[in-house]
Amino acid sequence: MKRWFVVLGLASLLNGCAPSLFPVEMPVTASLSDSGGTASLIPYQPLVVRLPTNPSTGYVWSYTVTGDDVLRLDTVTGEAPAPDGMVGVPGLEVWSFRAQGTGRAVLTYIYARPWEKNTLPAKIFTLTVVVSPAR
Repeated sequence: MKRWFVVLGLASLLNGCAPSLFPVEMPVTASLSDSGGTASLIPYQPLVVRLPTNPSTGYVWSYTVTGDDVLRLDTVTGEAPAPDGMVGVPGLEVWSFRAQGTGRAVLTYIYARPWEKNTLPAKIFTLTVVVSPAR
């Protein structure tokens, strides 16, 4: 019985140390309402950009990153709030980045139909990303 308490005590102690040994930062999330703003990150912290989309209209998001090389794209996914089987309904396109090093970059997203060359985009989203060392 004493051995069991010692094992539990040691496990609790190690579990309590884990957050300080392996810090996990919460992702910073940006949406269309954050356009023109700034996201502050520390190295390796995730950044998630969630923008509304409706592929059935022909509009698609394209993006560019300018500035320091501080962001790495991890994944691009889509989320549809509609029940399975429904087509032509709006959803979200989601880009997951991870901060690399320190510096400053600007994400610019354009929502347009690729074949319409001489028209203004339907939406533009910009986000300045500042990656600073952890304190």
